[in-house]
This record gives sequence, C-alpha cells and structure tokens, in this order.
Amino acid sequence: MKKISFLLISLLFVSCNSNRNFCGTYKSNFAQLGFFVTKIKFNADSTVKFNKAGDLMNEELTGKFKISRSNIVYVKFDKLKYEQPPDSLPLNELQGMPIDTNPFQNMHLYDLKLENGISYHLKYKIKRNKLLVYNIQTGKIVRRSKGSKNTAKFYLKKVAN
Repeated sequence: MKKISFLLISLLFVSCNSNRNFCGTYKSNFAQLGFFVTKIKFNADSTVKFNKAGDLMNEELTGKFKISRSNIVYVKFDKLKYEQPPDSLPLNELQGMPIDTNPFQNMHLYDLKLENGISYHLKYKIKRNKLLVYNIQTGKIVRRSKGSKNTAKFYLKKVAN
C-alpha cells in the first residue's frame, strides 16, 4: 500500500512540474507556406523574444509570458498593435515619396485578447518539448499547416540555444 501511494504521489508531483524545463528556444518544425519560420525564446524571468521571418518579412518582438495550470502559455508583447493612420495625402502624391519604414519597426498586428483574467496576444499549448500553436482567429489549436509542397503536422519544437 505504501508503494502504491508513493507511486501516485510521485506521479502527481511529476505531472504538476511539467513546466520546470519549459524555458528555452522553440522553432517551427518547417517553414509555413515555404517561407515563414517562427522562433521564440522563453527566459526564466518570464520574458520572451519572438521572431517570425520569411520572404521579405522579419518581425522581432519582445514581451512577457505566463503559464496557466492547464499548460497554456500566454504571450503579451511590449509594443502595441500597429494602427494605420488615415492618409492625409492623395495617392498620386504618395507614389513619388520615399518610403520610411522606421515607424513600423517592432510593431505587430496581433489583437490583445483576454482569457481567464490574462491579457495576451498569442497563446501556445505545452506538450512535451513542443508548443502547439493556437489559431489567432478561431482560437483552436493548429493541427496541420501548409508547407512548401504539402500539408503536415505543425508545432514549435524545442531546440538547443
């Protein structure tokens, strides 16, 4: 009887501490649509570095993260969502002007959401050494995604720093 209770307590302890080795760098297992790779670094001080790059895009953001009891990681970025200002010049005048991309650095298009009292921009489900990605529009876990040639299981896997 003592062995069984010890085994149950040990199992409970191990299952509750599944997040202890969570911190580290995670990278998408393949390039979505053949171009886009996501890389996220979670630090022990609850800060996060997010990078999504591909084709002509490179999005680098920093923020904070929280882990819920149900092994969901909520990521909230430091920068606010980019809101496009109304155009003040007609299109024909804008065409001849040089484009200044500095105001768009470190901006993002992710809406701020609220779930279980936690505000976040992105969320992930922890499963072993992988992060399952939630769709930002439907809120459901993305099981498969299109790569360069075919559709396959999609997740972020833990990689060596």
